[in-house]
Amino acid sequence: MLDPFEYPFFVRGILAATLVGGLCGMIGVYIVLKRMSYIGHGLSHAVLGGAVVSFVLSINFLVGATIWGFFCAQLIALTAKKRKIAADAAIGVITTASFALGIVLISRYKSSHVTLKRPSLEISLA
Repeated sequence: MLDPFEYPFFVRGILAATLVGGLCGMIGVYIVLKRMSYIGHGLSHAVLGGAVVSFVLSINFLVGATIWGFFCAQLIALTAKKRKIAADAAIGVITTASFALGIVLISRYKSSHVTLKRPSLEISLA
């Protein structure tokens, strides 16, 4: 029953999961108390705009999406503070605008054909 605990990677994994679980619980309480429960969903959709902009500029998707995500988070915080609107409303507005920008750019540059090739798999993005 305790055999898995003999492996160092298993012990490190359990320790990491325990720490992450505790931290996420504290962050979750803070987010709910600040009325920003929509932030995870909103930012995950908002980074589409950054990923598409990075594609158009021919830079790494992850770098573009990360920078765009930080920009959107700062814009949400600034909008919620300066405009005296609820944080969830600011999240909704910024997310919708960023997602729309991504869709418009995808529609504009859809003639570009990108193919990801692997020896056993071909994925076509058009």
